Amino acid sequence: MILIGLFPLFWFFFGLYEQDAEHRVCEPMSLNSLDWEEFKWLYKQQDSTYSADSVASYVFIRVNPDGTRETQEIEQLHQPWTELLQSEIDSFELKRDSLIKRIHYPYRLRYTSTTRNKKQQLALQKRGFSKSFISFHNFGLAADGAIARKGRHLRRGAIYDQYGVKAKEIGLFWGGDFVGFPDPGHIQAFYNSAKLLQKYPDLALEYEPFKNAYERNYFSKLDIGKEELVEDSRDLLIEMNKLRENKPCACSQAIPFPSSAADLQLKPNAITVLANLKEKYIFIQKGSFGYFYTTGRWKLN
Repeated sequence: MILIGLFPLFWFFFGLYEQDAEHRVCEPMSLNSLDWEEFKWLYKQQDSTYSADSVASYVFIRVNPDGTRETQEIEQLHQPWTELLQSEIDSFELKRDSLIKRIHYPYRLRYTSTTRNKKQQLALQKRGFSKSFISFHNFGLAADGAIARKGRHLRRGAIYDQYGVKAKEIGLFWGGDFVGFPDPGHIQAFYNSAKLLQKYPDLALEYEPFKNAYERNYFSKLDIGKEELVEDSRDLLIEMNKLRENKPCACSQAIPFPSSAADLQLKPNAITVLANLKEKYIFIQKGSFGYFYTTGRWKLN
């Protein structure tokens, strides 16, 4: 009788999880205001992996409901994450380096990969060496360890299990516990990306360009009954939905070129985002061109 009663309860809570991870959609509506920080999110949320390496600045243009026009130009979309995360990075590096002394002769531990930039991470993801578009490596909060015995590199074995146990003893998380894609050499500072965003919500700005990709991966696995492989993606989507619900957005379907934007000029080596709150449209530059969208707010589908 107890087991029978638990099954409906299990599916009830699982259904809530699934619902919270549903697609987030941009519901068309007018915006009475839009602050300069929200311009950054509008740009990032277009699910674009366009390389901004050559971008010298970002130009934000706001046409207010009363028709007045304001412009702000900034050099970067966010503060350097190393400043925000410095205490976390220092703590992780201290624990990471202490593991070297915990692996004893005849074994020797060294780290083959620590901090990566975005290009390196995306290259690994495209080649199938990583499942993540954004990694803890990008924030300096992960490392990949390699263990050798008498000069011979070991790819697997009981020593990596010991490495994982020792890592968890000092408060780190071990890649050998990953479901579907175990990585016994990997260690990181947080359980998953959702936990990171719960503590540092501003970091969601880095995940936003890939939200559609995380959704496609999650729902494709859900459709074939493999949801256990994408629990981290589910948790990440739930957290991202929480953070952005009811916030301003550019609706996904492009609209015709508005006549009032005829004087819009794009600057070399700059990205322009124009929000016309009077006429309810947003322009977002992509490369040397761009698209116009209806203004709206994020809602769960």
